[in-house]
Amino acid sequence: MALGDHGPRADPTLPIEARNAVSNLLLLCSTCHDIVDKNNGEAYTVEQLSRLKAEHETWTAALRKAGQAWRMSYSSIDYLNVPRVAMLPGGDVVQQAAQRAGLDPTRPFSGQGFAPGMFVGTVRPVFESWRGHAVPLDEARPDAIRQGMYVAFNAPMRSRNVSNRPFPRPLTGTWQDDPYLSFRLDGRTVMIRYDPQWLTTTTAGTDLVSAATEQATYAGIGLVVGESADAIRISALFFGKPQTAEGAFMKYVIQGEDETARTVSVDDFETGLSSRGSASQLLGATRDPSNDDVTVALHFNELEVDPGQIQRETFRQLMRVVPEFRRDLTVAVGTLFTHSGLTGLPKPLDIAAAHLAGEPKVWSTHSINGLGTLLADVEVAFALVRGVRRGQLDDLHQALLAESESYLGAVEVNLRRPTHQHFYGVSPRYRLIEADLRLLYSAKECYGELGDWDHRSHELLDEWESEEIFKSVAWEEDKEQSAADERQAEEEMSAWLATIDPDEATAD
Repeated sequence: MALGDHGPRADPTLPIEARNAVSNLLLLCSTCHDIVDKNNGEAYTVEQLSRLKAEHETWTAALRKAGQAWRMSYSSIDYLNVPRVAMLPGGDVVQQAAQRAGLDPTRPFSGQGFAPGMFVGTVRPVFESWRGHAVPLDEARPDAIRQGMYVAFNAPMRSRNVSNRPFPRPLTGTWQDDPYLSFRLDGRTVMIRYDPQWLTTTTAGTDLVSAATEQATYAGIGLVVGESADAIRISALFFGKPQTAEGAFMKYVIQGEDETARTVSVDDFETGLSSRGSASQLLGATRDPSNDDVTVALHFNELEVDPGQIQRETFRQLMRVVPEFRRDLTVAVGTLFTHSGLTGLPKPLDIAAAHLAGEPKVWSTHSINGLGTLLADVEVAFALVRGVRRGQLDDLHQALLAESESYLGAVEVNLRRPTHQHFYGVSPRYRLIEADLRLLYSAKECYGELGDWDHRSHELLDEWESEEIFKSVAWEEDKEQSAADERQAEEEMSAWLATIDPDEATAD
């Protein structure tokens, strides 16, 4: 509706706050503004524009989430259209890898010797954590697939119009003659066109010939160039064979450098299209019939959140998922310092294996490969939630997927595991009890080491009261942390006394 009383679709009775609300905002180019406002907006009603706005927001939300979603491990990259990929955001990495490998990216792979193999080996990790906007086909609503979208695919498929000639014929531009991959999805045929000159190896071409008679699984990303009621037509940017759980397991066991390699199993390496998979893809322990309380770490991209954002998003979804009469949870926020170059820690894949492998199994939305890639690629922050029930973990994961653009997945935490204790052994800072929020403090934080003044941040109390999420917000002493602080103070005092009078320290 118009901001003024006399503009197109104006409603003078609408309060000024509602006119300025985001829900009443529709951003258009100048041309489209003229179109929708022509003849005082008679051609476009409030209802029509609201529907168009909702559809567009749904679509763009899917794109934003997909940009964080694609995490795929490959056993091979079979096709890579270098010029097109290099033009995408982040494609400069592909261009640089081609230069380092001595590859001419303007020429087909055939005839360039060993350079394509070196190039593909270098660039594979880029595609295992591709940051481009690609909507997973099997997760998107059928009516959300549109021409011009980048989509991710992962399915058993057949090849069509393939040739086993050593030098492929030029493309004709017609689907009837040019090679493509195809599979069925929700009653439609997905057709993925590719240019054979960008197949990375002779083996890749041979496998595609075999796929004409026997299905083969391929995963990759492409651009939707056409869609109809019976078909989705895609132009491939790259595709390859997904790494199987068995293959990932064998590779890790062979390359593993520590004792963790001896504790992993094939099940720990189950992979899906994305770390944001559906509930049916979640890994780890089955639900406990007794529905005991558990601790879970919710992972977020630290570079994509503002101060306090992790807490707000976590609190809101906990209040949706956990019934109020059962809600007594504590929350801590921290950072996973996992970059080996800075910390001297094991490799990210070894850290991931230590997180997930072994007994008892832990619930997780990650596979070992997926978590390892995540830790290597992203600065990961976490919210550690204690007291949520195991049966609520799937719902919490799905709620965060739907509402948070920075959420990356989750893992159940068992603080008896050394790795979990090392990374997640942080004290709780918040307590959610029914509809109330309690900001936790210890005696040391309240009174300081010298007991001179109140060290609590009362601005924090004001901030959470202004959020209007909770019925009440107040301070609460964390008696367990206060006791731990007291024990530490006694130990430090004893150590100090020992430097002055060893006999007195012994007597104490």
